[in-house]
Amino acid sequence: MKHYRVKNTGSRQELLSAIDASLLLGFQTVHAQFPVITDAEGELLPGSQSEIQKLWNLKGTMSPEDYVSASEHAGEVFDLEFRKKTGLEYLFLKGRLLKDDNHDLLPDKLDVKFILPEQIERGMLLSACNLAFRFGMETTRYEGSLIAQNGYKGNVILFEEGEVPQIQYDEDDGQIKICIQGKGEALLQFTAELCNSFPQLNVMKSWRDALMDMVDDFVLRGKDGQLAAAHMISKEGQEACTVYGTPDIEDRQKDAMKNCTLYNYRSGRKMYEKLYDLPWEVDTFRAILKEKVYPNLQKDSSVKVEAALSESPKYREALTEEIKEELLQSGSRQAEVRIACAYKQGFSWLSEQVVPKLQKEQTDRVQKMEIYFKPFLPKGETEWVDENGATPSYHNLNAENPEKWYDLPIRYLQELYPVMDVIQKELDLSEEQIVFLPYEGEEDITYLCKAYGEAEQVLLEETQKVYCSERPYLDEYPGLGKVHPSTGYIRVEVDGEEVLFQTIQTDLEEIWDIYQREVLPDCRRYIEEKHKGCVKAENQPFFYKLLLDVSVSEPDYRVGCREDMISSLDALHEDMYFTGSDYFKNYGIHHGDGMLDAPGLILPEIHNTEGKRPKFRVVLYEPLKKKACVIKDDQVVMEQSGREHAQAWLSTIGWNQGKLQYTIQTENVAEQFLQSYVKLIEKKVLSISDKLGFCEVIFRDEEGNTFSVKVEEPLVEKNGRIDEINLSENELIGYEDYLEIMEQLKKVPQIEVFETATSYSGRKIYAIWLKPKMDGYLSMTKRLSMLPSEIINARHHANEVSSTNASFILLKELLTEEKYRELPEKMNLILVPMENVDGAAIHYELQKEHPYWKFHVARFNSLGKEFYYEHFKPDSLHAEAMGLSRLYERFVPDIVVDNHGVPSHEWEQQFSGYTSPSYKGFWLPRSLLYGYFWYVTNPEYSGNYAVNQVMQDVIADRIAEDPIMTKWNLEWSRQFEKYAHAWLPKLFPAEYYKDMINYWIPFAADPNHRYPSIRYPWITTVAYTSEVADETAQGEYLNLCARAHVAHDEATIQMLMDAKNYVKCRCNHTVQEIFTEYNRQRPMVVTYSEK
Repeated sequence: MKHYRVKNTGSRQELLSAIDASLLLGFQTVHAQFPVITDAEGELLPGSQSEIQKLWNLKGTMSPEDYVSASEHAGEVFDLEFRKKTGLEYLFLKGRLLKDDNHDLLPDKLDVKFILPEQIERGMLLSACNLAFRFGMETTRYEGSLIAQNGYKGNVILFEEGEVPQIQYDEDDGQIKICIQGKGEALLQFTAELCNSFPQLNVMKSWRDALMDMVDDFVLRGKDGQLAAAHMISKEGQEACTVYGTPDIEDRQKDAMKNCTLYNYRSGRKMYEKLYDLPWEVDTFRAILKEKVYPNLQKDSSVKVEAALSESPKYREALTEEIKEELLQSGSRQAEVRIACAYKQGFSWLSEQVVPKLQKEQTDRVQKMEIYFKPFLPKGETEWVDENGATPSYHNLNAENPEKWYDLPIRYLQELYPVMDVIQKELDLSEEQIVFLPYEGEEDITYLCKAYGEAEQVLLEETQKVYCSERPYLDEYPGLGKVHPSTGYIRVEVDGEEVLFQTIQTDLEEIWDIYQREVLPDCRRYIEEKHKGCVKAENQPFFYKLLLDVSVSEPDYRVGCREDMISSLDALHEDMYFTGSDYFKNYGIHHGDGMLDAPGLILPEIHNTEGKRPKFRVVLYEPLKKKACVIKDDQVVMEQSGREHAQAWLSTIGWNQGKLQYTIQTENVAEQFLQSYVKLIEKKVLSISDKLGFCEVIFRDEEGNTFSVKVEEPLVEKNGRIDEINLSENELIGYEDYLEIMEQLKKVPQIEVFETATSYSGRKIYAIWLKPKMDGYLSMTKRLSMLPSEIINARHHANEVSSTNASFILLKELLTEEKYRELPEKMNLILVPMENVDGAAIHYELQKEHPYWKFHVARFNSLGKEFYYEHFKPDSLHAEAMGLSRLYERFVPDIVVDNHGVPSHEWEQQFSGYTSPSYKGFWLPRSLLYGYFWYVTNPEYSGNYAVNQVMQDVIADRIAEDPIMTKWNLEWSRQFEKYAHAWLPKLFPAEYYKDMINYWIPFAADPNHRYPSIRYPWITTVAYTSEVADETAQGEYLNLCARAHVAHDEATIQMLMDAKNYVKCRCNHTVQEIFTEYNRQRPMVVTYSEK
């Protein structure tokens, strides 16, 4: 890049003009290596205002007349700052000196002036020019000269001669006064280093963020502060104390704290445990036969036993043979025993009885099958209610209709899924030869099956009646309505006459009775007692974990088509989690001050123990403490307090032996605490020890006591290659695997890997930035003003597993394929491979036993909270939400892609109306990949919609290029049409576009909305949610799902790389004044050519 010099001699006005010239040059610069202005060789800066205008080289791009600029219609934006006092950390950041008047998170007003002495020392002049250059880099607009005129009363940067270079912050009656002292080459070196490196500590974190972390430490909200408090109270390890700290305290830190016992205050201790030993439905079945059938059998009688028990096919087959033998031994001459599965009785009847009968008895080939199902409706009702199911409702709170049925009219059709695949395979039929029809007859049956041969000849006609029980969805809130779980039964005929019919409660019904009648009320009573009857949402979480440990004998197997399963246990897991969650939400509505949506972790752990009695163990754990504290001699001597109780800001930056020296002024922080804090930094015990670069840090308390420490950030060797890293492309990636991959990626030179947040349970969240190739300081203000940005977020719902794999596969392609070589020069791209790290850790442990279950317990965080609603809140308990908030502030994204997933098989919950109440429309996968466009409807943002439309096209075209993905899309869509959309098109919508399904969800602009395209439509043009059927995918199918994500991500990236940006660019210059602006307008313009 160019370097510049200033005239050696000239009038004061000519010299000051060099400062304004530097400001204008910096305004047109994206990156620079300071010092840019020196006494060495370089282009001479102009010495008059009239000559400065000639430095303007930027050119904008005119927008067409029909272009609608969203940027012109901005509203308020969030601010992550929570401190009451700030200082030099905001010198070059958006804040009081660099204001964001147009609310796009980029500075656009320079609200500070320079004051220099009458006689300007040479080093001071050059330093002022370099600082002006840097200020120019940090704003998208400025007006007037940077030099203060007589009578100016605003914010100032005052230059004074001094022996030692330093910069000091002061504030008086709202006016900021920054004093820069020094002279000569030392001052130039000092300001050059300041301009090159300050205030960023890495691509993400700045001194502002570090100081906010320190405030958290000083009030014991952060782990470093908790360790410092322990060090102080234990008198540097001489006396014993106990620390209840945050979960992110590392083992090495614990080892360094002598005589201190450290606990995670958020971890659990057992409050109570209950074990329920339940009757087994098979024993009940046997007892009925032993007591009511065997004794009454006559010699040579013909006996037929028909039953339904919720057991596996293998076990029912063995039981069938056992009962046949018992009947024959009891005197029967002929015994026929059929034991269907009580769970999904229709599927069991067709697949285990009807299809084998057709295979065995019919010589003619079946040409067609008609399967009639009885509509599932309350007595007297005939209307099929269809409701909107494109998006989840999330909350199930309407408790005003106790007669409402949760079950859908197609409940009995749902129970048949995926029988069509079985029939196709076993009878060699096509989808078109299998027809589902509603049964409209008068006979008391559930199903009628007709099989036809040639010329419509009826080869078979059989009926079946299945059974279910009825109960409230929640026993304590019957107004929510009723559900109808499957139940077992036994029917006995002797010599053609029915002698016995009796329902048999399944094991899962027994477990559910206890869950509703005892477990949830017990937990509720515990919470009420703990909080003396005053249960408020602000007191969440109420418990650490409610463990629901179930061992039971049930069907749990894969069917052999797609990823389909028959698993009453997978369903029970979903029922227990979601119904428990609904219980506390409704409790909060009816008895508290609002919905309770983060009560604690409700964790079902379910084990299939075939052939054994069911057991149900319930353990409630409560957090060790409500907040962090230090205890000595059984007394709390220090505990966590609010952020308002301490302050820290940068008051001075000095220059010492070629390194910057930072002085941090504190308020309400004890001298002894600061002393311990500094000692632990020096010993590299605190995490902040290696996150402040290479510098000296001085902490000053209110009395003027100072404590100094030198810090050195360890260098990471950038010698790694992405193609040498095992990215686990075909393996489910857990949290520990993710950490290992991220550590290796830190060594890859083309990217920056950095922490964005720490989760509630203490796990790290990382992001990856594909950085441009440039030396020196890079202005993100200018870069974001010129190039569009995209954030691709993965694993927000941690049971939607493939998006983490997709992030790493995508990254490898972006770094190795030639077509992406120029990507960093055309756009800003940030990848977040795993946002919900706590959920991922929970999921990984659960899937070890059940690798294909859905595990929606891991959908949310470790408290059961959908933390999407916590984004953009600086003080959220759910700290994982801060990651995306910080990325949004730093990279100001035009597009946010959130890669999600849906179940890879049926999402059934028999104790909730068969479908999940808040996710009814998600009963079946509808496609391998589909998407949601969350678009704003306000006319002033109408240009955003066009970008969304092009994105839909480029994604559809990219998927169409892959025959395997297209095949899966079409196959799933046929299943979805056959079983769901054809019957309830609103609940199961399918808006097809180029063989893909997309949902367009409109909203008016809303400053509190969860999607950034609606919340900040003048910034974010597109918020797109992709969905692949990956709950829970494994192996090659996992890789397929991941590549479906990669395909649409690549399409979007290529669209952005080719985007056209309209820039409002101008430089108006008069003899006295200058006005400049360089402001990229949003939305960008993208084009599409039909393939």
